[in-house]
Amino acid sequence: MLICLLRLIQPAVSPAAENISLKQYHALSIPVANPVDLTRLPRKKMFQVKDEQFILQFFFNERDIFGFILKRDPKLSLAVRWCFFRSCEESPFDYTVRIAAPYRPPFVKGFFVVKFPPGIQYNFQGLLFSSPH
Repeated sequence: MLICLLRLIQPAVSPAAENISLKQYHALSIPVANPVDLTRLPRKKMFQVKDEQFILQFFFNERDIFGFILKRDPKLSLAVRWCFFRSCEESPFDYTVRIAAPYRPPFVKGFFVVKFPPGIQYNFQGLLFSSPH
């Protein structure tokens, strides 16, 4: 009887976010310029950034970045800078995260996640993927 009562009180489970598969959207990614203007990105789409030293594909859920490195020179590191301005001009409010260190994974077809910086009370307007030397 107690088990039946507990089952009735148990809250319904509902997913908090829609599941996506990054591999599923490989051919459907939208090419975007680097730096990326976050204010103009369509929702629920995959994007691709091509540079001379790397190619990556990412999904932006308006908070976090999930992506794959499709091409990368393993000698170089790879970073993403959350930019306060759309043009990604330098600002003291920018936040930089290294997503790949030299000679360390993720390499080609490597998955990466960049979480929105904790404790920040404003939104960023741009992203800049770079390979700092």
